[in-house]
Amino acid sequence: MDSKTIGILAALGSAASWALGAVLFKKLGDQLSSPAMTLVKSLMSAALLGLVLLFIGFTSLSSNALTLLIVSGVLGIAFGDTLFFAALKELTPHTLIMLLTGGQVLTVLMAVVFLKESPTPLAWLGIALVISGIFIVVRANLSGKKEASPLKGIVLGALSVVCMSTSYVIAKRPLEEPASAMEATFIRMVAGAVTMLILCVFTGQARNWWQPFRERSLLGQFFLSVAMITFGGFWLTFVAFKQLDVSIASTLTSVEPLFVLPLGVIFLREKVTFRALAGSVVAVTGIALLCFSKQ
Repeated sequence: MDSKTIGILAALGSAASWALGAVLFKKLGDQLSSPAMTLVKSLMSAALLGLVLLFIGFTSLSSNALTLLIVSGVLGIAFGDTLFFAALKELTPHTLIMLLTGGQVLTVLMAVVFLKESPTPLAWLGIALVISGIFIVVRANLSGKKEASPLKGIVLGALSVVCMSTSYVIAKRPLEEPASAMEATFIRMVAGAVTMLILCVFTGQARNWWQPFRERSLLGQFFLSVAMITFGGFWLTFVAFKQLDVSIASTLTSVEPLFVLPLGVIFLREKVTFRALAGSVVAVTGIALLCFSKQ
């Protein structure tokens, strides 16, 4: 199997994992604070990845690559994930995932500016369609009820998108070194965990953050969700980023809406409106154009 195929399959697997993760963490988020979820998730993920790396081994990284991965972890894990969990409390998983799809577009634009990648005219058309689809879905009322616009959730989601997109672009250069995608993911997780531990100590919230996890059933559910996201989401994302251009990998990981729609209906009993469905179709069509333009 060639590297491009591996990258494509990894990106699609990552999209499916993030979609299911959004649904699972939506249910858990009602009982846990956003910083607590980020802290415990980062610690669990780092432990799982570190355990695997003990068996497959570490590779040497240059100091520059290590620094970039640490910065990427602080920005994408500590800040990006915390904002993600906070937004998830305000928005439905489908709406938030569509915002994250916009983040993939931002990643493409940043790749053009900072990594000198060159999307074709067809790719730019795809970008326009994705942005249009996001706008349609964000304005859609997925529950069918008359509710106030979730402006707070949209702002938090947008900030999360900026942090995550920037962190991915920063991490691209280190991934060009011999280091594995798993090792890069591990370093980012450790950086995010250490940052959240520092915040936990300085804010004096340690007891409040850890208190809910004393419930074993909740801790067990959280661990299973983290394990899936660690290997299915974070790791596969970096496998895709290592094997493909950032613009291709980021757009392929944007197909979460295809998975979120049925998952939201099954697990959260959401009612998907015609506008939400239409917005998803428009956005996914744009993603298809982006991918096709690179082939």
